[in-house]
Amino acid sequence: MEKPKFWQRNDLSLLFLLSIFMNGFETGGYQAALLYIGQEFDLSIGQQGILASVQLVATMIAPLLLGPLADRIGKQIMLVVFTASRVLSAAVILLATDSVVFAIGIFTLGFACSIVQYVAIAGMQDAYPLTRNRRMGYITAMFALGAVVAPLIVGISVGMPGGWRSFFLLSGLIFLLLTVFLARTDFSPREELAAEEVQSSSDRLYLKGMALLCTIMFIYVGVENGVCFFLSNFMLATMDSARGYLALSLFWLAMIPSRFLCGIFAKYRDKLIYIAPLGAALLLAILTLLTSELAAFAVVFALGFFCGGVYPNVLTYVADFAGGRTATVTAAITVATGVGAAIVSASFGFLHASFGFTGAFLILAILLGIDVVVALLVPRLRR
Repeated sequence: MEKPKFWQRNDLSLLFLLSIFMNGFETGGYQAALLYIGQEFDLSIGQQGILASVQLVATMIAPLLLGPLADRIGKQIMLVVFTASRVLSAAVILLATDSVVFAIGIFTLGFACSIVQYVAIAGMQDAYPLTRNRRMGYITAMFALGAVVAPLIVGISVGMPGGWRSFFLLSGLIFLLLTVFLARTDFSPREELAAEEVQSSSDRLYLKGMALLCTIMFIYVGVENGVCFFLSNFMLATMDSARGYLALSLFWLAMIPSRFLCGIFAKYRDKLIYIAPLGAALLLAILTLLTSELAAFAVVFALGFFCGGVYPNVLTYVADFAGGRTATVTAAITVATGVGAAIVSASFGFLHASFGFTGAFLILAILLGIDVVVALLVPRLRR
């Protein structure tokens, strides 16, 4: 039998990759545009914070409400409907004349992005059972790549006649094209397992394994948000550096090669799943000892590199525990990430008040240490 051509095999994969890239693109772009949005709508810093949280809340509740639905009605329907709703949200944002209407648009966008996130990842798992572990590294790298590219586009758009709205106009046009391609593409699997592998696979949802994966991501994303939100303040307070934003860019940038490498070396996932949080914990602890800005840049880049490996390695175990319900498990992980982000971010102020920035970051490092212990259990449970 003749091997399928590259496009015949990877057309669906490329659509999943673009969908996740656009999630990162929207996240990074919204963060970069928030300053200009606040200026137009005359919002205080506190009001801008509330506007930013609207998207986070939508991201949290979407998989809670609709998590298992994709496994019941089909992933293609979900992706088409919610990618189309991103076009609608872009239209609402473009027409917004006040912050309330804008908030409705950004809530709709956050809700749709969250659905697309877990359904596209689950779709990749289902369509490519032979290479899915490698592809998890690639698909998570696309989010980081989108988050890095978007602020550059925002920087260009603010100088254009439409200002920050030009960014959302571009996004809306891409979403429109993506909706058409998703609707017209066949979602049948592009790879097939051997008969003996199909027979040996379980159709039972393994709740213990799913709980371990959710715990890892609950802790990790909580720590990641704590570091990202307060890194600039930490550097200003501990080393009198006002360039924490550069360190944050380095943190995200380091995730791109890290996640691609996780895809390439996916066969070592049983080791990478605990090496990634272990390296991150050690580097975060080292960061609390530094007083040099240049050294902090180097350590933060390395920290981002190890942090980047956590998510893709967790995702390589989704199919092992899902029993065919990949969307359900991925949705549960997505909920765990949102809850972790909200709880740790909200708790950081109390940690800072009690222990200062150095103590708070050390506590976050200890939490990553707990992740290492949990991650060690995952491969053993699989075996």
